[in-house]
Amino acid sequence: MAIIHPLKPRLSAKVTTGVIVSIWSLAVVLTFPLCYFSTTRVLPHRTICHVAWPRKEDDPFIYHIIVTALVYVLPLVVMGITYTIVGVTLWGGEIPGDSSDNYHGQLRAKRK
Repeated sequence: MAIIHPLKPRLSAKVTTGVIVSIWSLAVVLTFPLCYFSTTRVLPHRTICHVAWPRKEDDPFIYHIIVTALVYVLPLVVMGITYTIVGVTLWGGEIPGDSSDNYHGQLRAKRK
């Protein structure tokens, strides 16, 4: 928004707070299963922490697919779309200052 529309008003404080709260809430929800199912096991000469999933076949795979999609793929797609929009907008725009005929006329007059 700041690059393409620099003079447009930004998000309000309430909307910004809502976005921040929703991002933090999603982060807590995504990490809760790891906290809930984590256990420690004492072995000779070391103590390890591991995740003891209730159904060992399906749960870890589904959890990691969801986390990968929400933490890696979704931001990557959003950034790709955003950079594409910014690039197309900037590429198609005219160069400020020397794009008018009046400017070229003034430049010729100065050179004379």
